[in-house]
Formats: sequence, C-alpha cells, structure tokens
Amino acid sequence: MPLKYAFLKVCAIALLAVIASGLLIYQENQNHRHAIQNYQAKQELYRVDRYVEKLVQTRQQNVRTMTLTLDIPGQMQKSVEGRASDLNYLLHNVKESLSVEVVYLLDHNGIVLFSSNYADADSFIGHSFKSRYYFQQAKLGLPGQQIGLGLVTGKFGAYFAQPIIKEAEQDDAPARFMGALVIKDSFDLPLARKSNESVDELATGNVKSLTLLLNTSGEVASSNDKRWIGKKLAQNTLNLEADTLHIDDIEYYATSTALKDFPGWHIIRLQPASSWVEDAFAPLITRAGIVYLTMLAAVFVAMLRLYKRVAISIRKREITHRRLRLSHQRYRRLSYRDPLTNLSNRRAYENDLRRELQRAVRYQHPLSVALLDIDFFKKINDLHGHDVGDRTLRYFAELIKNNIRETDMAYRFGGEEFILLLPETPLAEAKLLLARIQTALADSDAEVPFTFSCGITDHHNSDTPDTIFERADTLLYHVKENGRNAIQAQECH
Repeated sequence: MPLKYAFLKVCAIALLAVIASGLLIYQENQNHRHAIQNYQAKQELYRVDRYVEKLVQTRQQNVRTMTLTLDIPGQMQKSVEGRASDLNYLLHNVKESLSVEVVYLLDHNGIVLFSSNYADADSFIGHSFKSRYYFQQAKLGLPGQQIGLGLVTGKFGAYFAQPIIKEAEQDDAPARFMGALVIKDSFDLPLARKSNESVDELATGNVKSLTLLLNTSGEVASSNDKRWIGKKLAQNTLNLEADTLHIDDIEYYATSTALKDFPGWHIIRLQPASSWVEDAFAPLITRAGIVYLTMLAAVFVAMLRLYKRVAISIRKREITHRRLRLSHQRYRRLSYRDPLTNLSNRRAYENDLRRELQRAVRYQHPLSVALLDIDFFKKINDLHGHDVGDRTLRYFAELIKNNIRETDMAYRFGGEEFILLLPETPLAEAKLLLARIQTALADSDAEVPFTFSCGITDHHNSDTPDTIFERADTLLYHVKENGRNAIQAQECH
C-alpha cells in the first residue's frame, strides 16, 4: 500500500511537473515570440523609413538635376507665349521618364506656370500653391518636401521642391527668387513582408498586422488596410515603443517611428495581442490531453534537460559565429576606407578596377579612369600647416563626391592624389565631368584656394590595371610639366 501511494505520488508529481514545465516553457516561448515580433516590427518600420528616406533623396536629386539640366532660370526669362507648349511637353516627358505623378513649375508668387498634366481636365496650370510648406521653403532658398492631399486632384502624395534662383548679374545686386520646380510622387505605403497568407487575410478583412502612416494630428493618411484610412488615433500612439494599445476594444502591440524628413509624421505598426493563458490551458482541459501528458510525462522530464542543453549550446555557438561575422565585416569595411577623407582607399581601387575592367571587356562598355593631383600641395602644408592641408584634402574629397554620379567611384590614392573610376562613361563625357569639378572648385569658398591637375584615359580590351594607370599617370605628368591646373585626356586607341 505505501508503495502504491508512493508510485501514485511520483506519477502525480511527474504529471504536475510536466504541466508546470509546459506552462513555463509556453510562457517563455510567448515572451520570446513577442520579442521577435517586436524586433520584426522595428525592422519593418526601419525598412519603411528607409524607403521614405531613399524616396526623398532620389526625388530631391531628380528635381535638382532637372533644374540644372533644363536650365529652368533661363527658360523662365523667356516669354510665356514662346515657351509654354515646349516647356509643358518637356515637363511631360520628364514626368514619364521619372515615373512620377506630375512635374510643375511655380512662379515667385506660387502660381503654376507650366505642368506635365497641362492637357488634363484637372491641370495644375493657373492654380496657386503659395500656402504649401514646400513652396515656403523654396522661397527661403531651401529644398522642400511635404506629404498630404493634393489641392487640385485630392490625391495623397509626396511633394519635392527645388528653388529657382536667378543669380545677380552685378556683384552688389541681390539674387532673385524666380519660383520653384516641383515633383509630385505617389506615396502608397509599402506593405512590409506580406506573405500569401496575410494577403488572403487582407482580402477577407482579417489583417494580422497593420502598418499606418499618421499625419501631424494623429489621423491615418495611408495604411495596408484601407478601412483604417481617415481614422483619428489618440495622441499617445505617437510615442509608443513596444507597448500595448486599445483601439475599438481590441488590444494591439504597437511600435512607432517618426519620419525625420517630414516633421510631425509617424509610421506605426499594430499587432493584435493574444492571451497566452487561454492558449496554454486549452489543450489541458480535454481528456485526451491529460492522458497524453500522463503517458509522456517521464519522457518529457528526461528530454527537457537534454533539449535545454542542446538549445543553449547551439544558441551560444550562433551568437559567437554572428559576432565573429559582424566583426569581420566591420574590419573589412575599415580596411577599404581612407580615414582622413572617408573615400575608398588604394586597396579598394585596385579591387574595383579589376572588376570594372573585366565587366567593360565582357560587355564592351566604356570605362574611363581619371588621376587627379592637387597642385603645389606641399606649399599649402609648408605655409599653412598640416591641419589646413588635411582640411584641404577633406574639402576636395567632398567636392568630388558632390559632383560625380552615384555609379562613379572616387578614391584617395595616396598623399594629394585621387582617382576616379567612371563606368559606362566615354572619354568625352569624362572630360566634361572633370571640367565640372574644376569649375566647381574655382567657384568654391575653400579655406585655401587651390587647383588640381588631371590625366584621363579610357580602357582598351588589352589593358591591365597597371597599363591603364600608367597611361593616366603619364598624362598627369605632362599636365604638371606644362604649368598645372589643366586636364589632359588621351584615348588609348
């Protein structure tokens, strides 16, 4: 009898231990799952924020490039009758090439003079946008951006403006604000990590997670569930960080981030919360569940300890491997970066040149190489000190970066020498690019005025990294021997 009671007691304790362990494991799993969901939510918000940031950078670059390429100040000085149809058609072509909603030109009073949608019934031409934030920024001589409903079309979108400034013809005369060139782009909130299952849930109205774009007053301007558009959320939603929120009697895990390029606007992600207690006890209240746990109690107790040991060992190994990988990546990046100018260094240039030469030969695409050298740099160091020399190198590096394309690559080769790799660039275009850098340097406000000499060459199928560099170096030497402050280019065939 005592043995029977002891056996039953052991079985009961084992059963209770398995149930208690199962609950604890499930709770830990839920906490871990919530932590993963929070991490995923932050990653999704980060991706959306990066999407917005890249959109801003791209469109501001587009509108700046258009202003320079189309010579907008010069176009605005012509008579309206002589330029209306041509400029409207030109803006229409630009709109099509950029895949944006509309491109339009405002005068100094905010009135639309020309627009890519000039032929539409709801054309922007003649409408006033002087109250818009982006126009007020342009009047201050600054690039501006804004998101909101269109005054003419009523469609939600993002606006990017570049001021049009007429430079003074005389030194004592002020520059004149002539207007602004504006791009309107669609601003549909990208759905982050939508699986096929979540697409079906979106179609049936059972959305697991929501991504919302809130305006300055807390109103939903865009969402992956259109039923939420127009809802007004409480002000405390704007500063949540992995907290819970009750909306329409539903509890959500909420994470939010602010859009730095659009002050007052936020992106918030809502994940419906669930009770782990209800999920944990549901299988235990059935007879089959109790029998199953009783039969497997002994196995669970033995396997649990082994599982924990293996899991901990694997987790430690993964963490160590991840740390080593991240450390290797960080040191690799540092080894290819010049610490003074933050340009790529000679090692990066040698690797990139080999790759670009192979690509140019394989696809028969043009490739140009430019070798630049700051003139009389030693005199700058001798007369003004090495600190001024270092600032001069950094200034020149920044000027180069600001005047090349995203596909071009700039390197500090050593000392006062710099190298440009210009893929997809024939020799004539490379000469124009270097001339633009030379003009920008001449018009700059450098701490110590300086010039540079440059030799440019393009590649030949038989070129090696050494031969193409030697050719550019020879051209640079000829420039320096013949007075400096010049650019000499020579084809290799």
